[in-house]
Amino acid sequence: MNVLYRLLYAIGYTPWEHMSEQAPGETVRVLIAQEEAGRLAPFGTALDLGCGSGIWTVALSKRGWDVTGVDNVPKALKRASQRAREADVLPRFVQGDVTALNAGEIGSGFRLVLDFGCFHGLSAEQRTAESRGVTALADSDATILLLAFEPGPRGQVPRGATQGEIEAAFLGWRVEDVTPLDMSGMGRRVRGIKANVYRLRRAAV
Repeated sequence: MNVLYRLLYAIGYTPWEHMSEQAPGETVRVLIAQEEAGRLAPFGTALDLGCGSGIWTVALSKRGWDVTGVDNVPKALKRASQRAREADVLPRFVQGDVTALNAGEIGSGFRLVLDFGCFHGLSAEQRTAESRGVTALADSDATILLLAFEPGPRGQVPRGATQGEIEAAFLGWRVEDVTPLDMSGMGRRVRGIKANVYRLRRAAV
């Protein structure tokens, strides 16, 4: 998928970036607000995996999070840095692989982790590697918000992931709730696809 994303950014075809302006984006903002409920900014550290052009990284920064965005596409990160400057916020952006997260480069103790497009396009081995890295970098009371399409044959669109596959990869975490997304306005390539945001917390020992 990395090669595909590099190509799509190169030609300027990034339809997923419109998600924040559509119904799914509003749902995501509600879920983020739930993590902030009862607290005052600054809310703590957040990690945005596969941050792309920084839409959610910047949005979190504006809300009062100390955010690090990670992506492996240089052109996307260049746009992310520009977006942050335009919004007058200072998130960190790191070029890196979500399946090889390095605390020395990225940091640790993250209270909130976002994955809005990586996990559901990875192989089983890559998913395990991502979850291992997230577990190592996340705080003991961290929350993961993970967006995943439900599985189905769809060509170059990410193949999706079931709740069972998410739970199998993120050992030591539990899915606390599942929020469906309204994808009806997201264009023909994802028309008919069902998508959910899974909220994960560390399982009680």
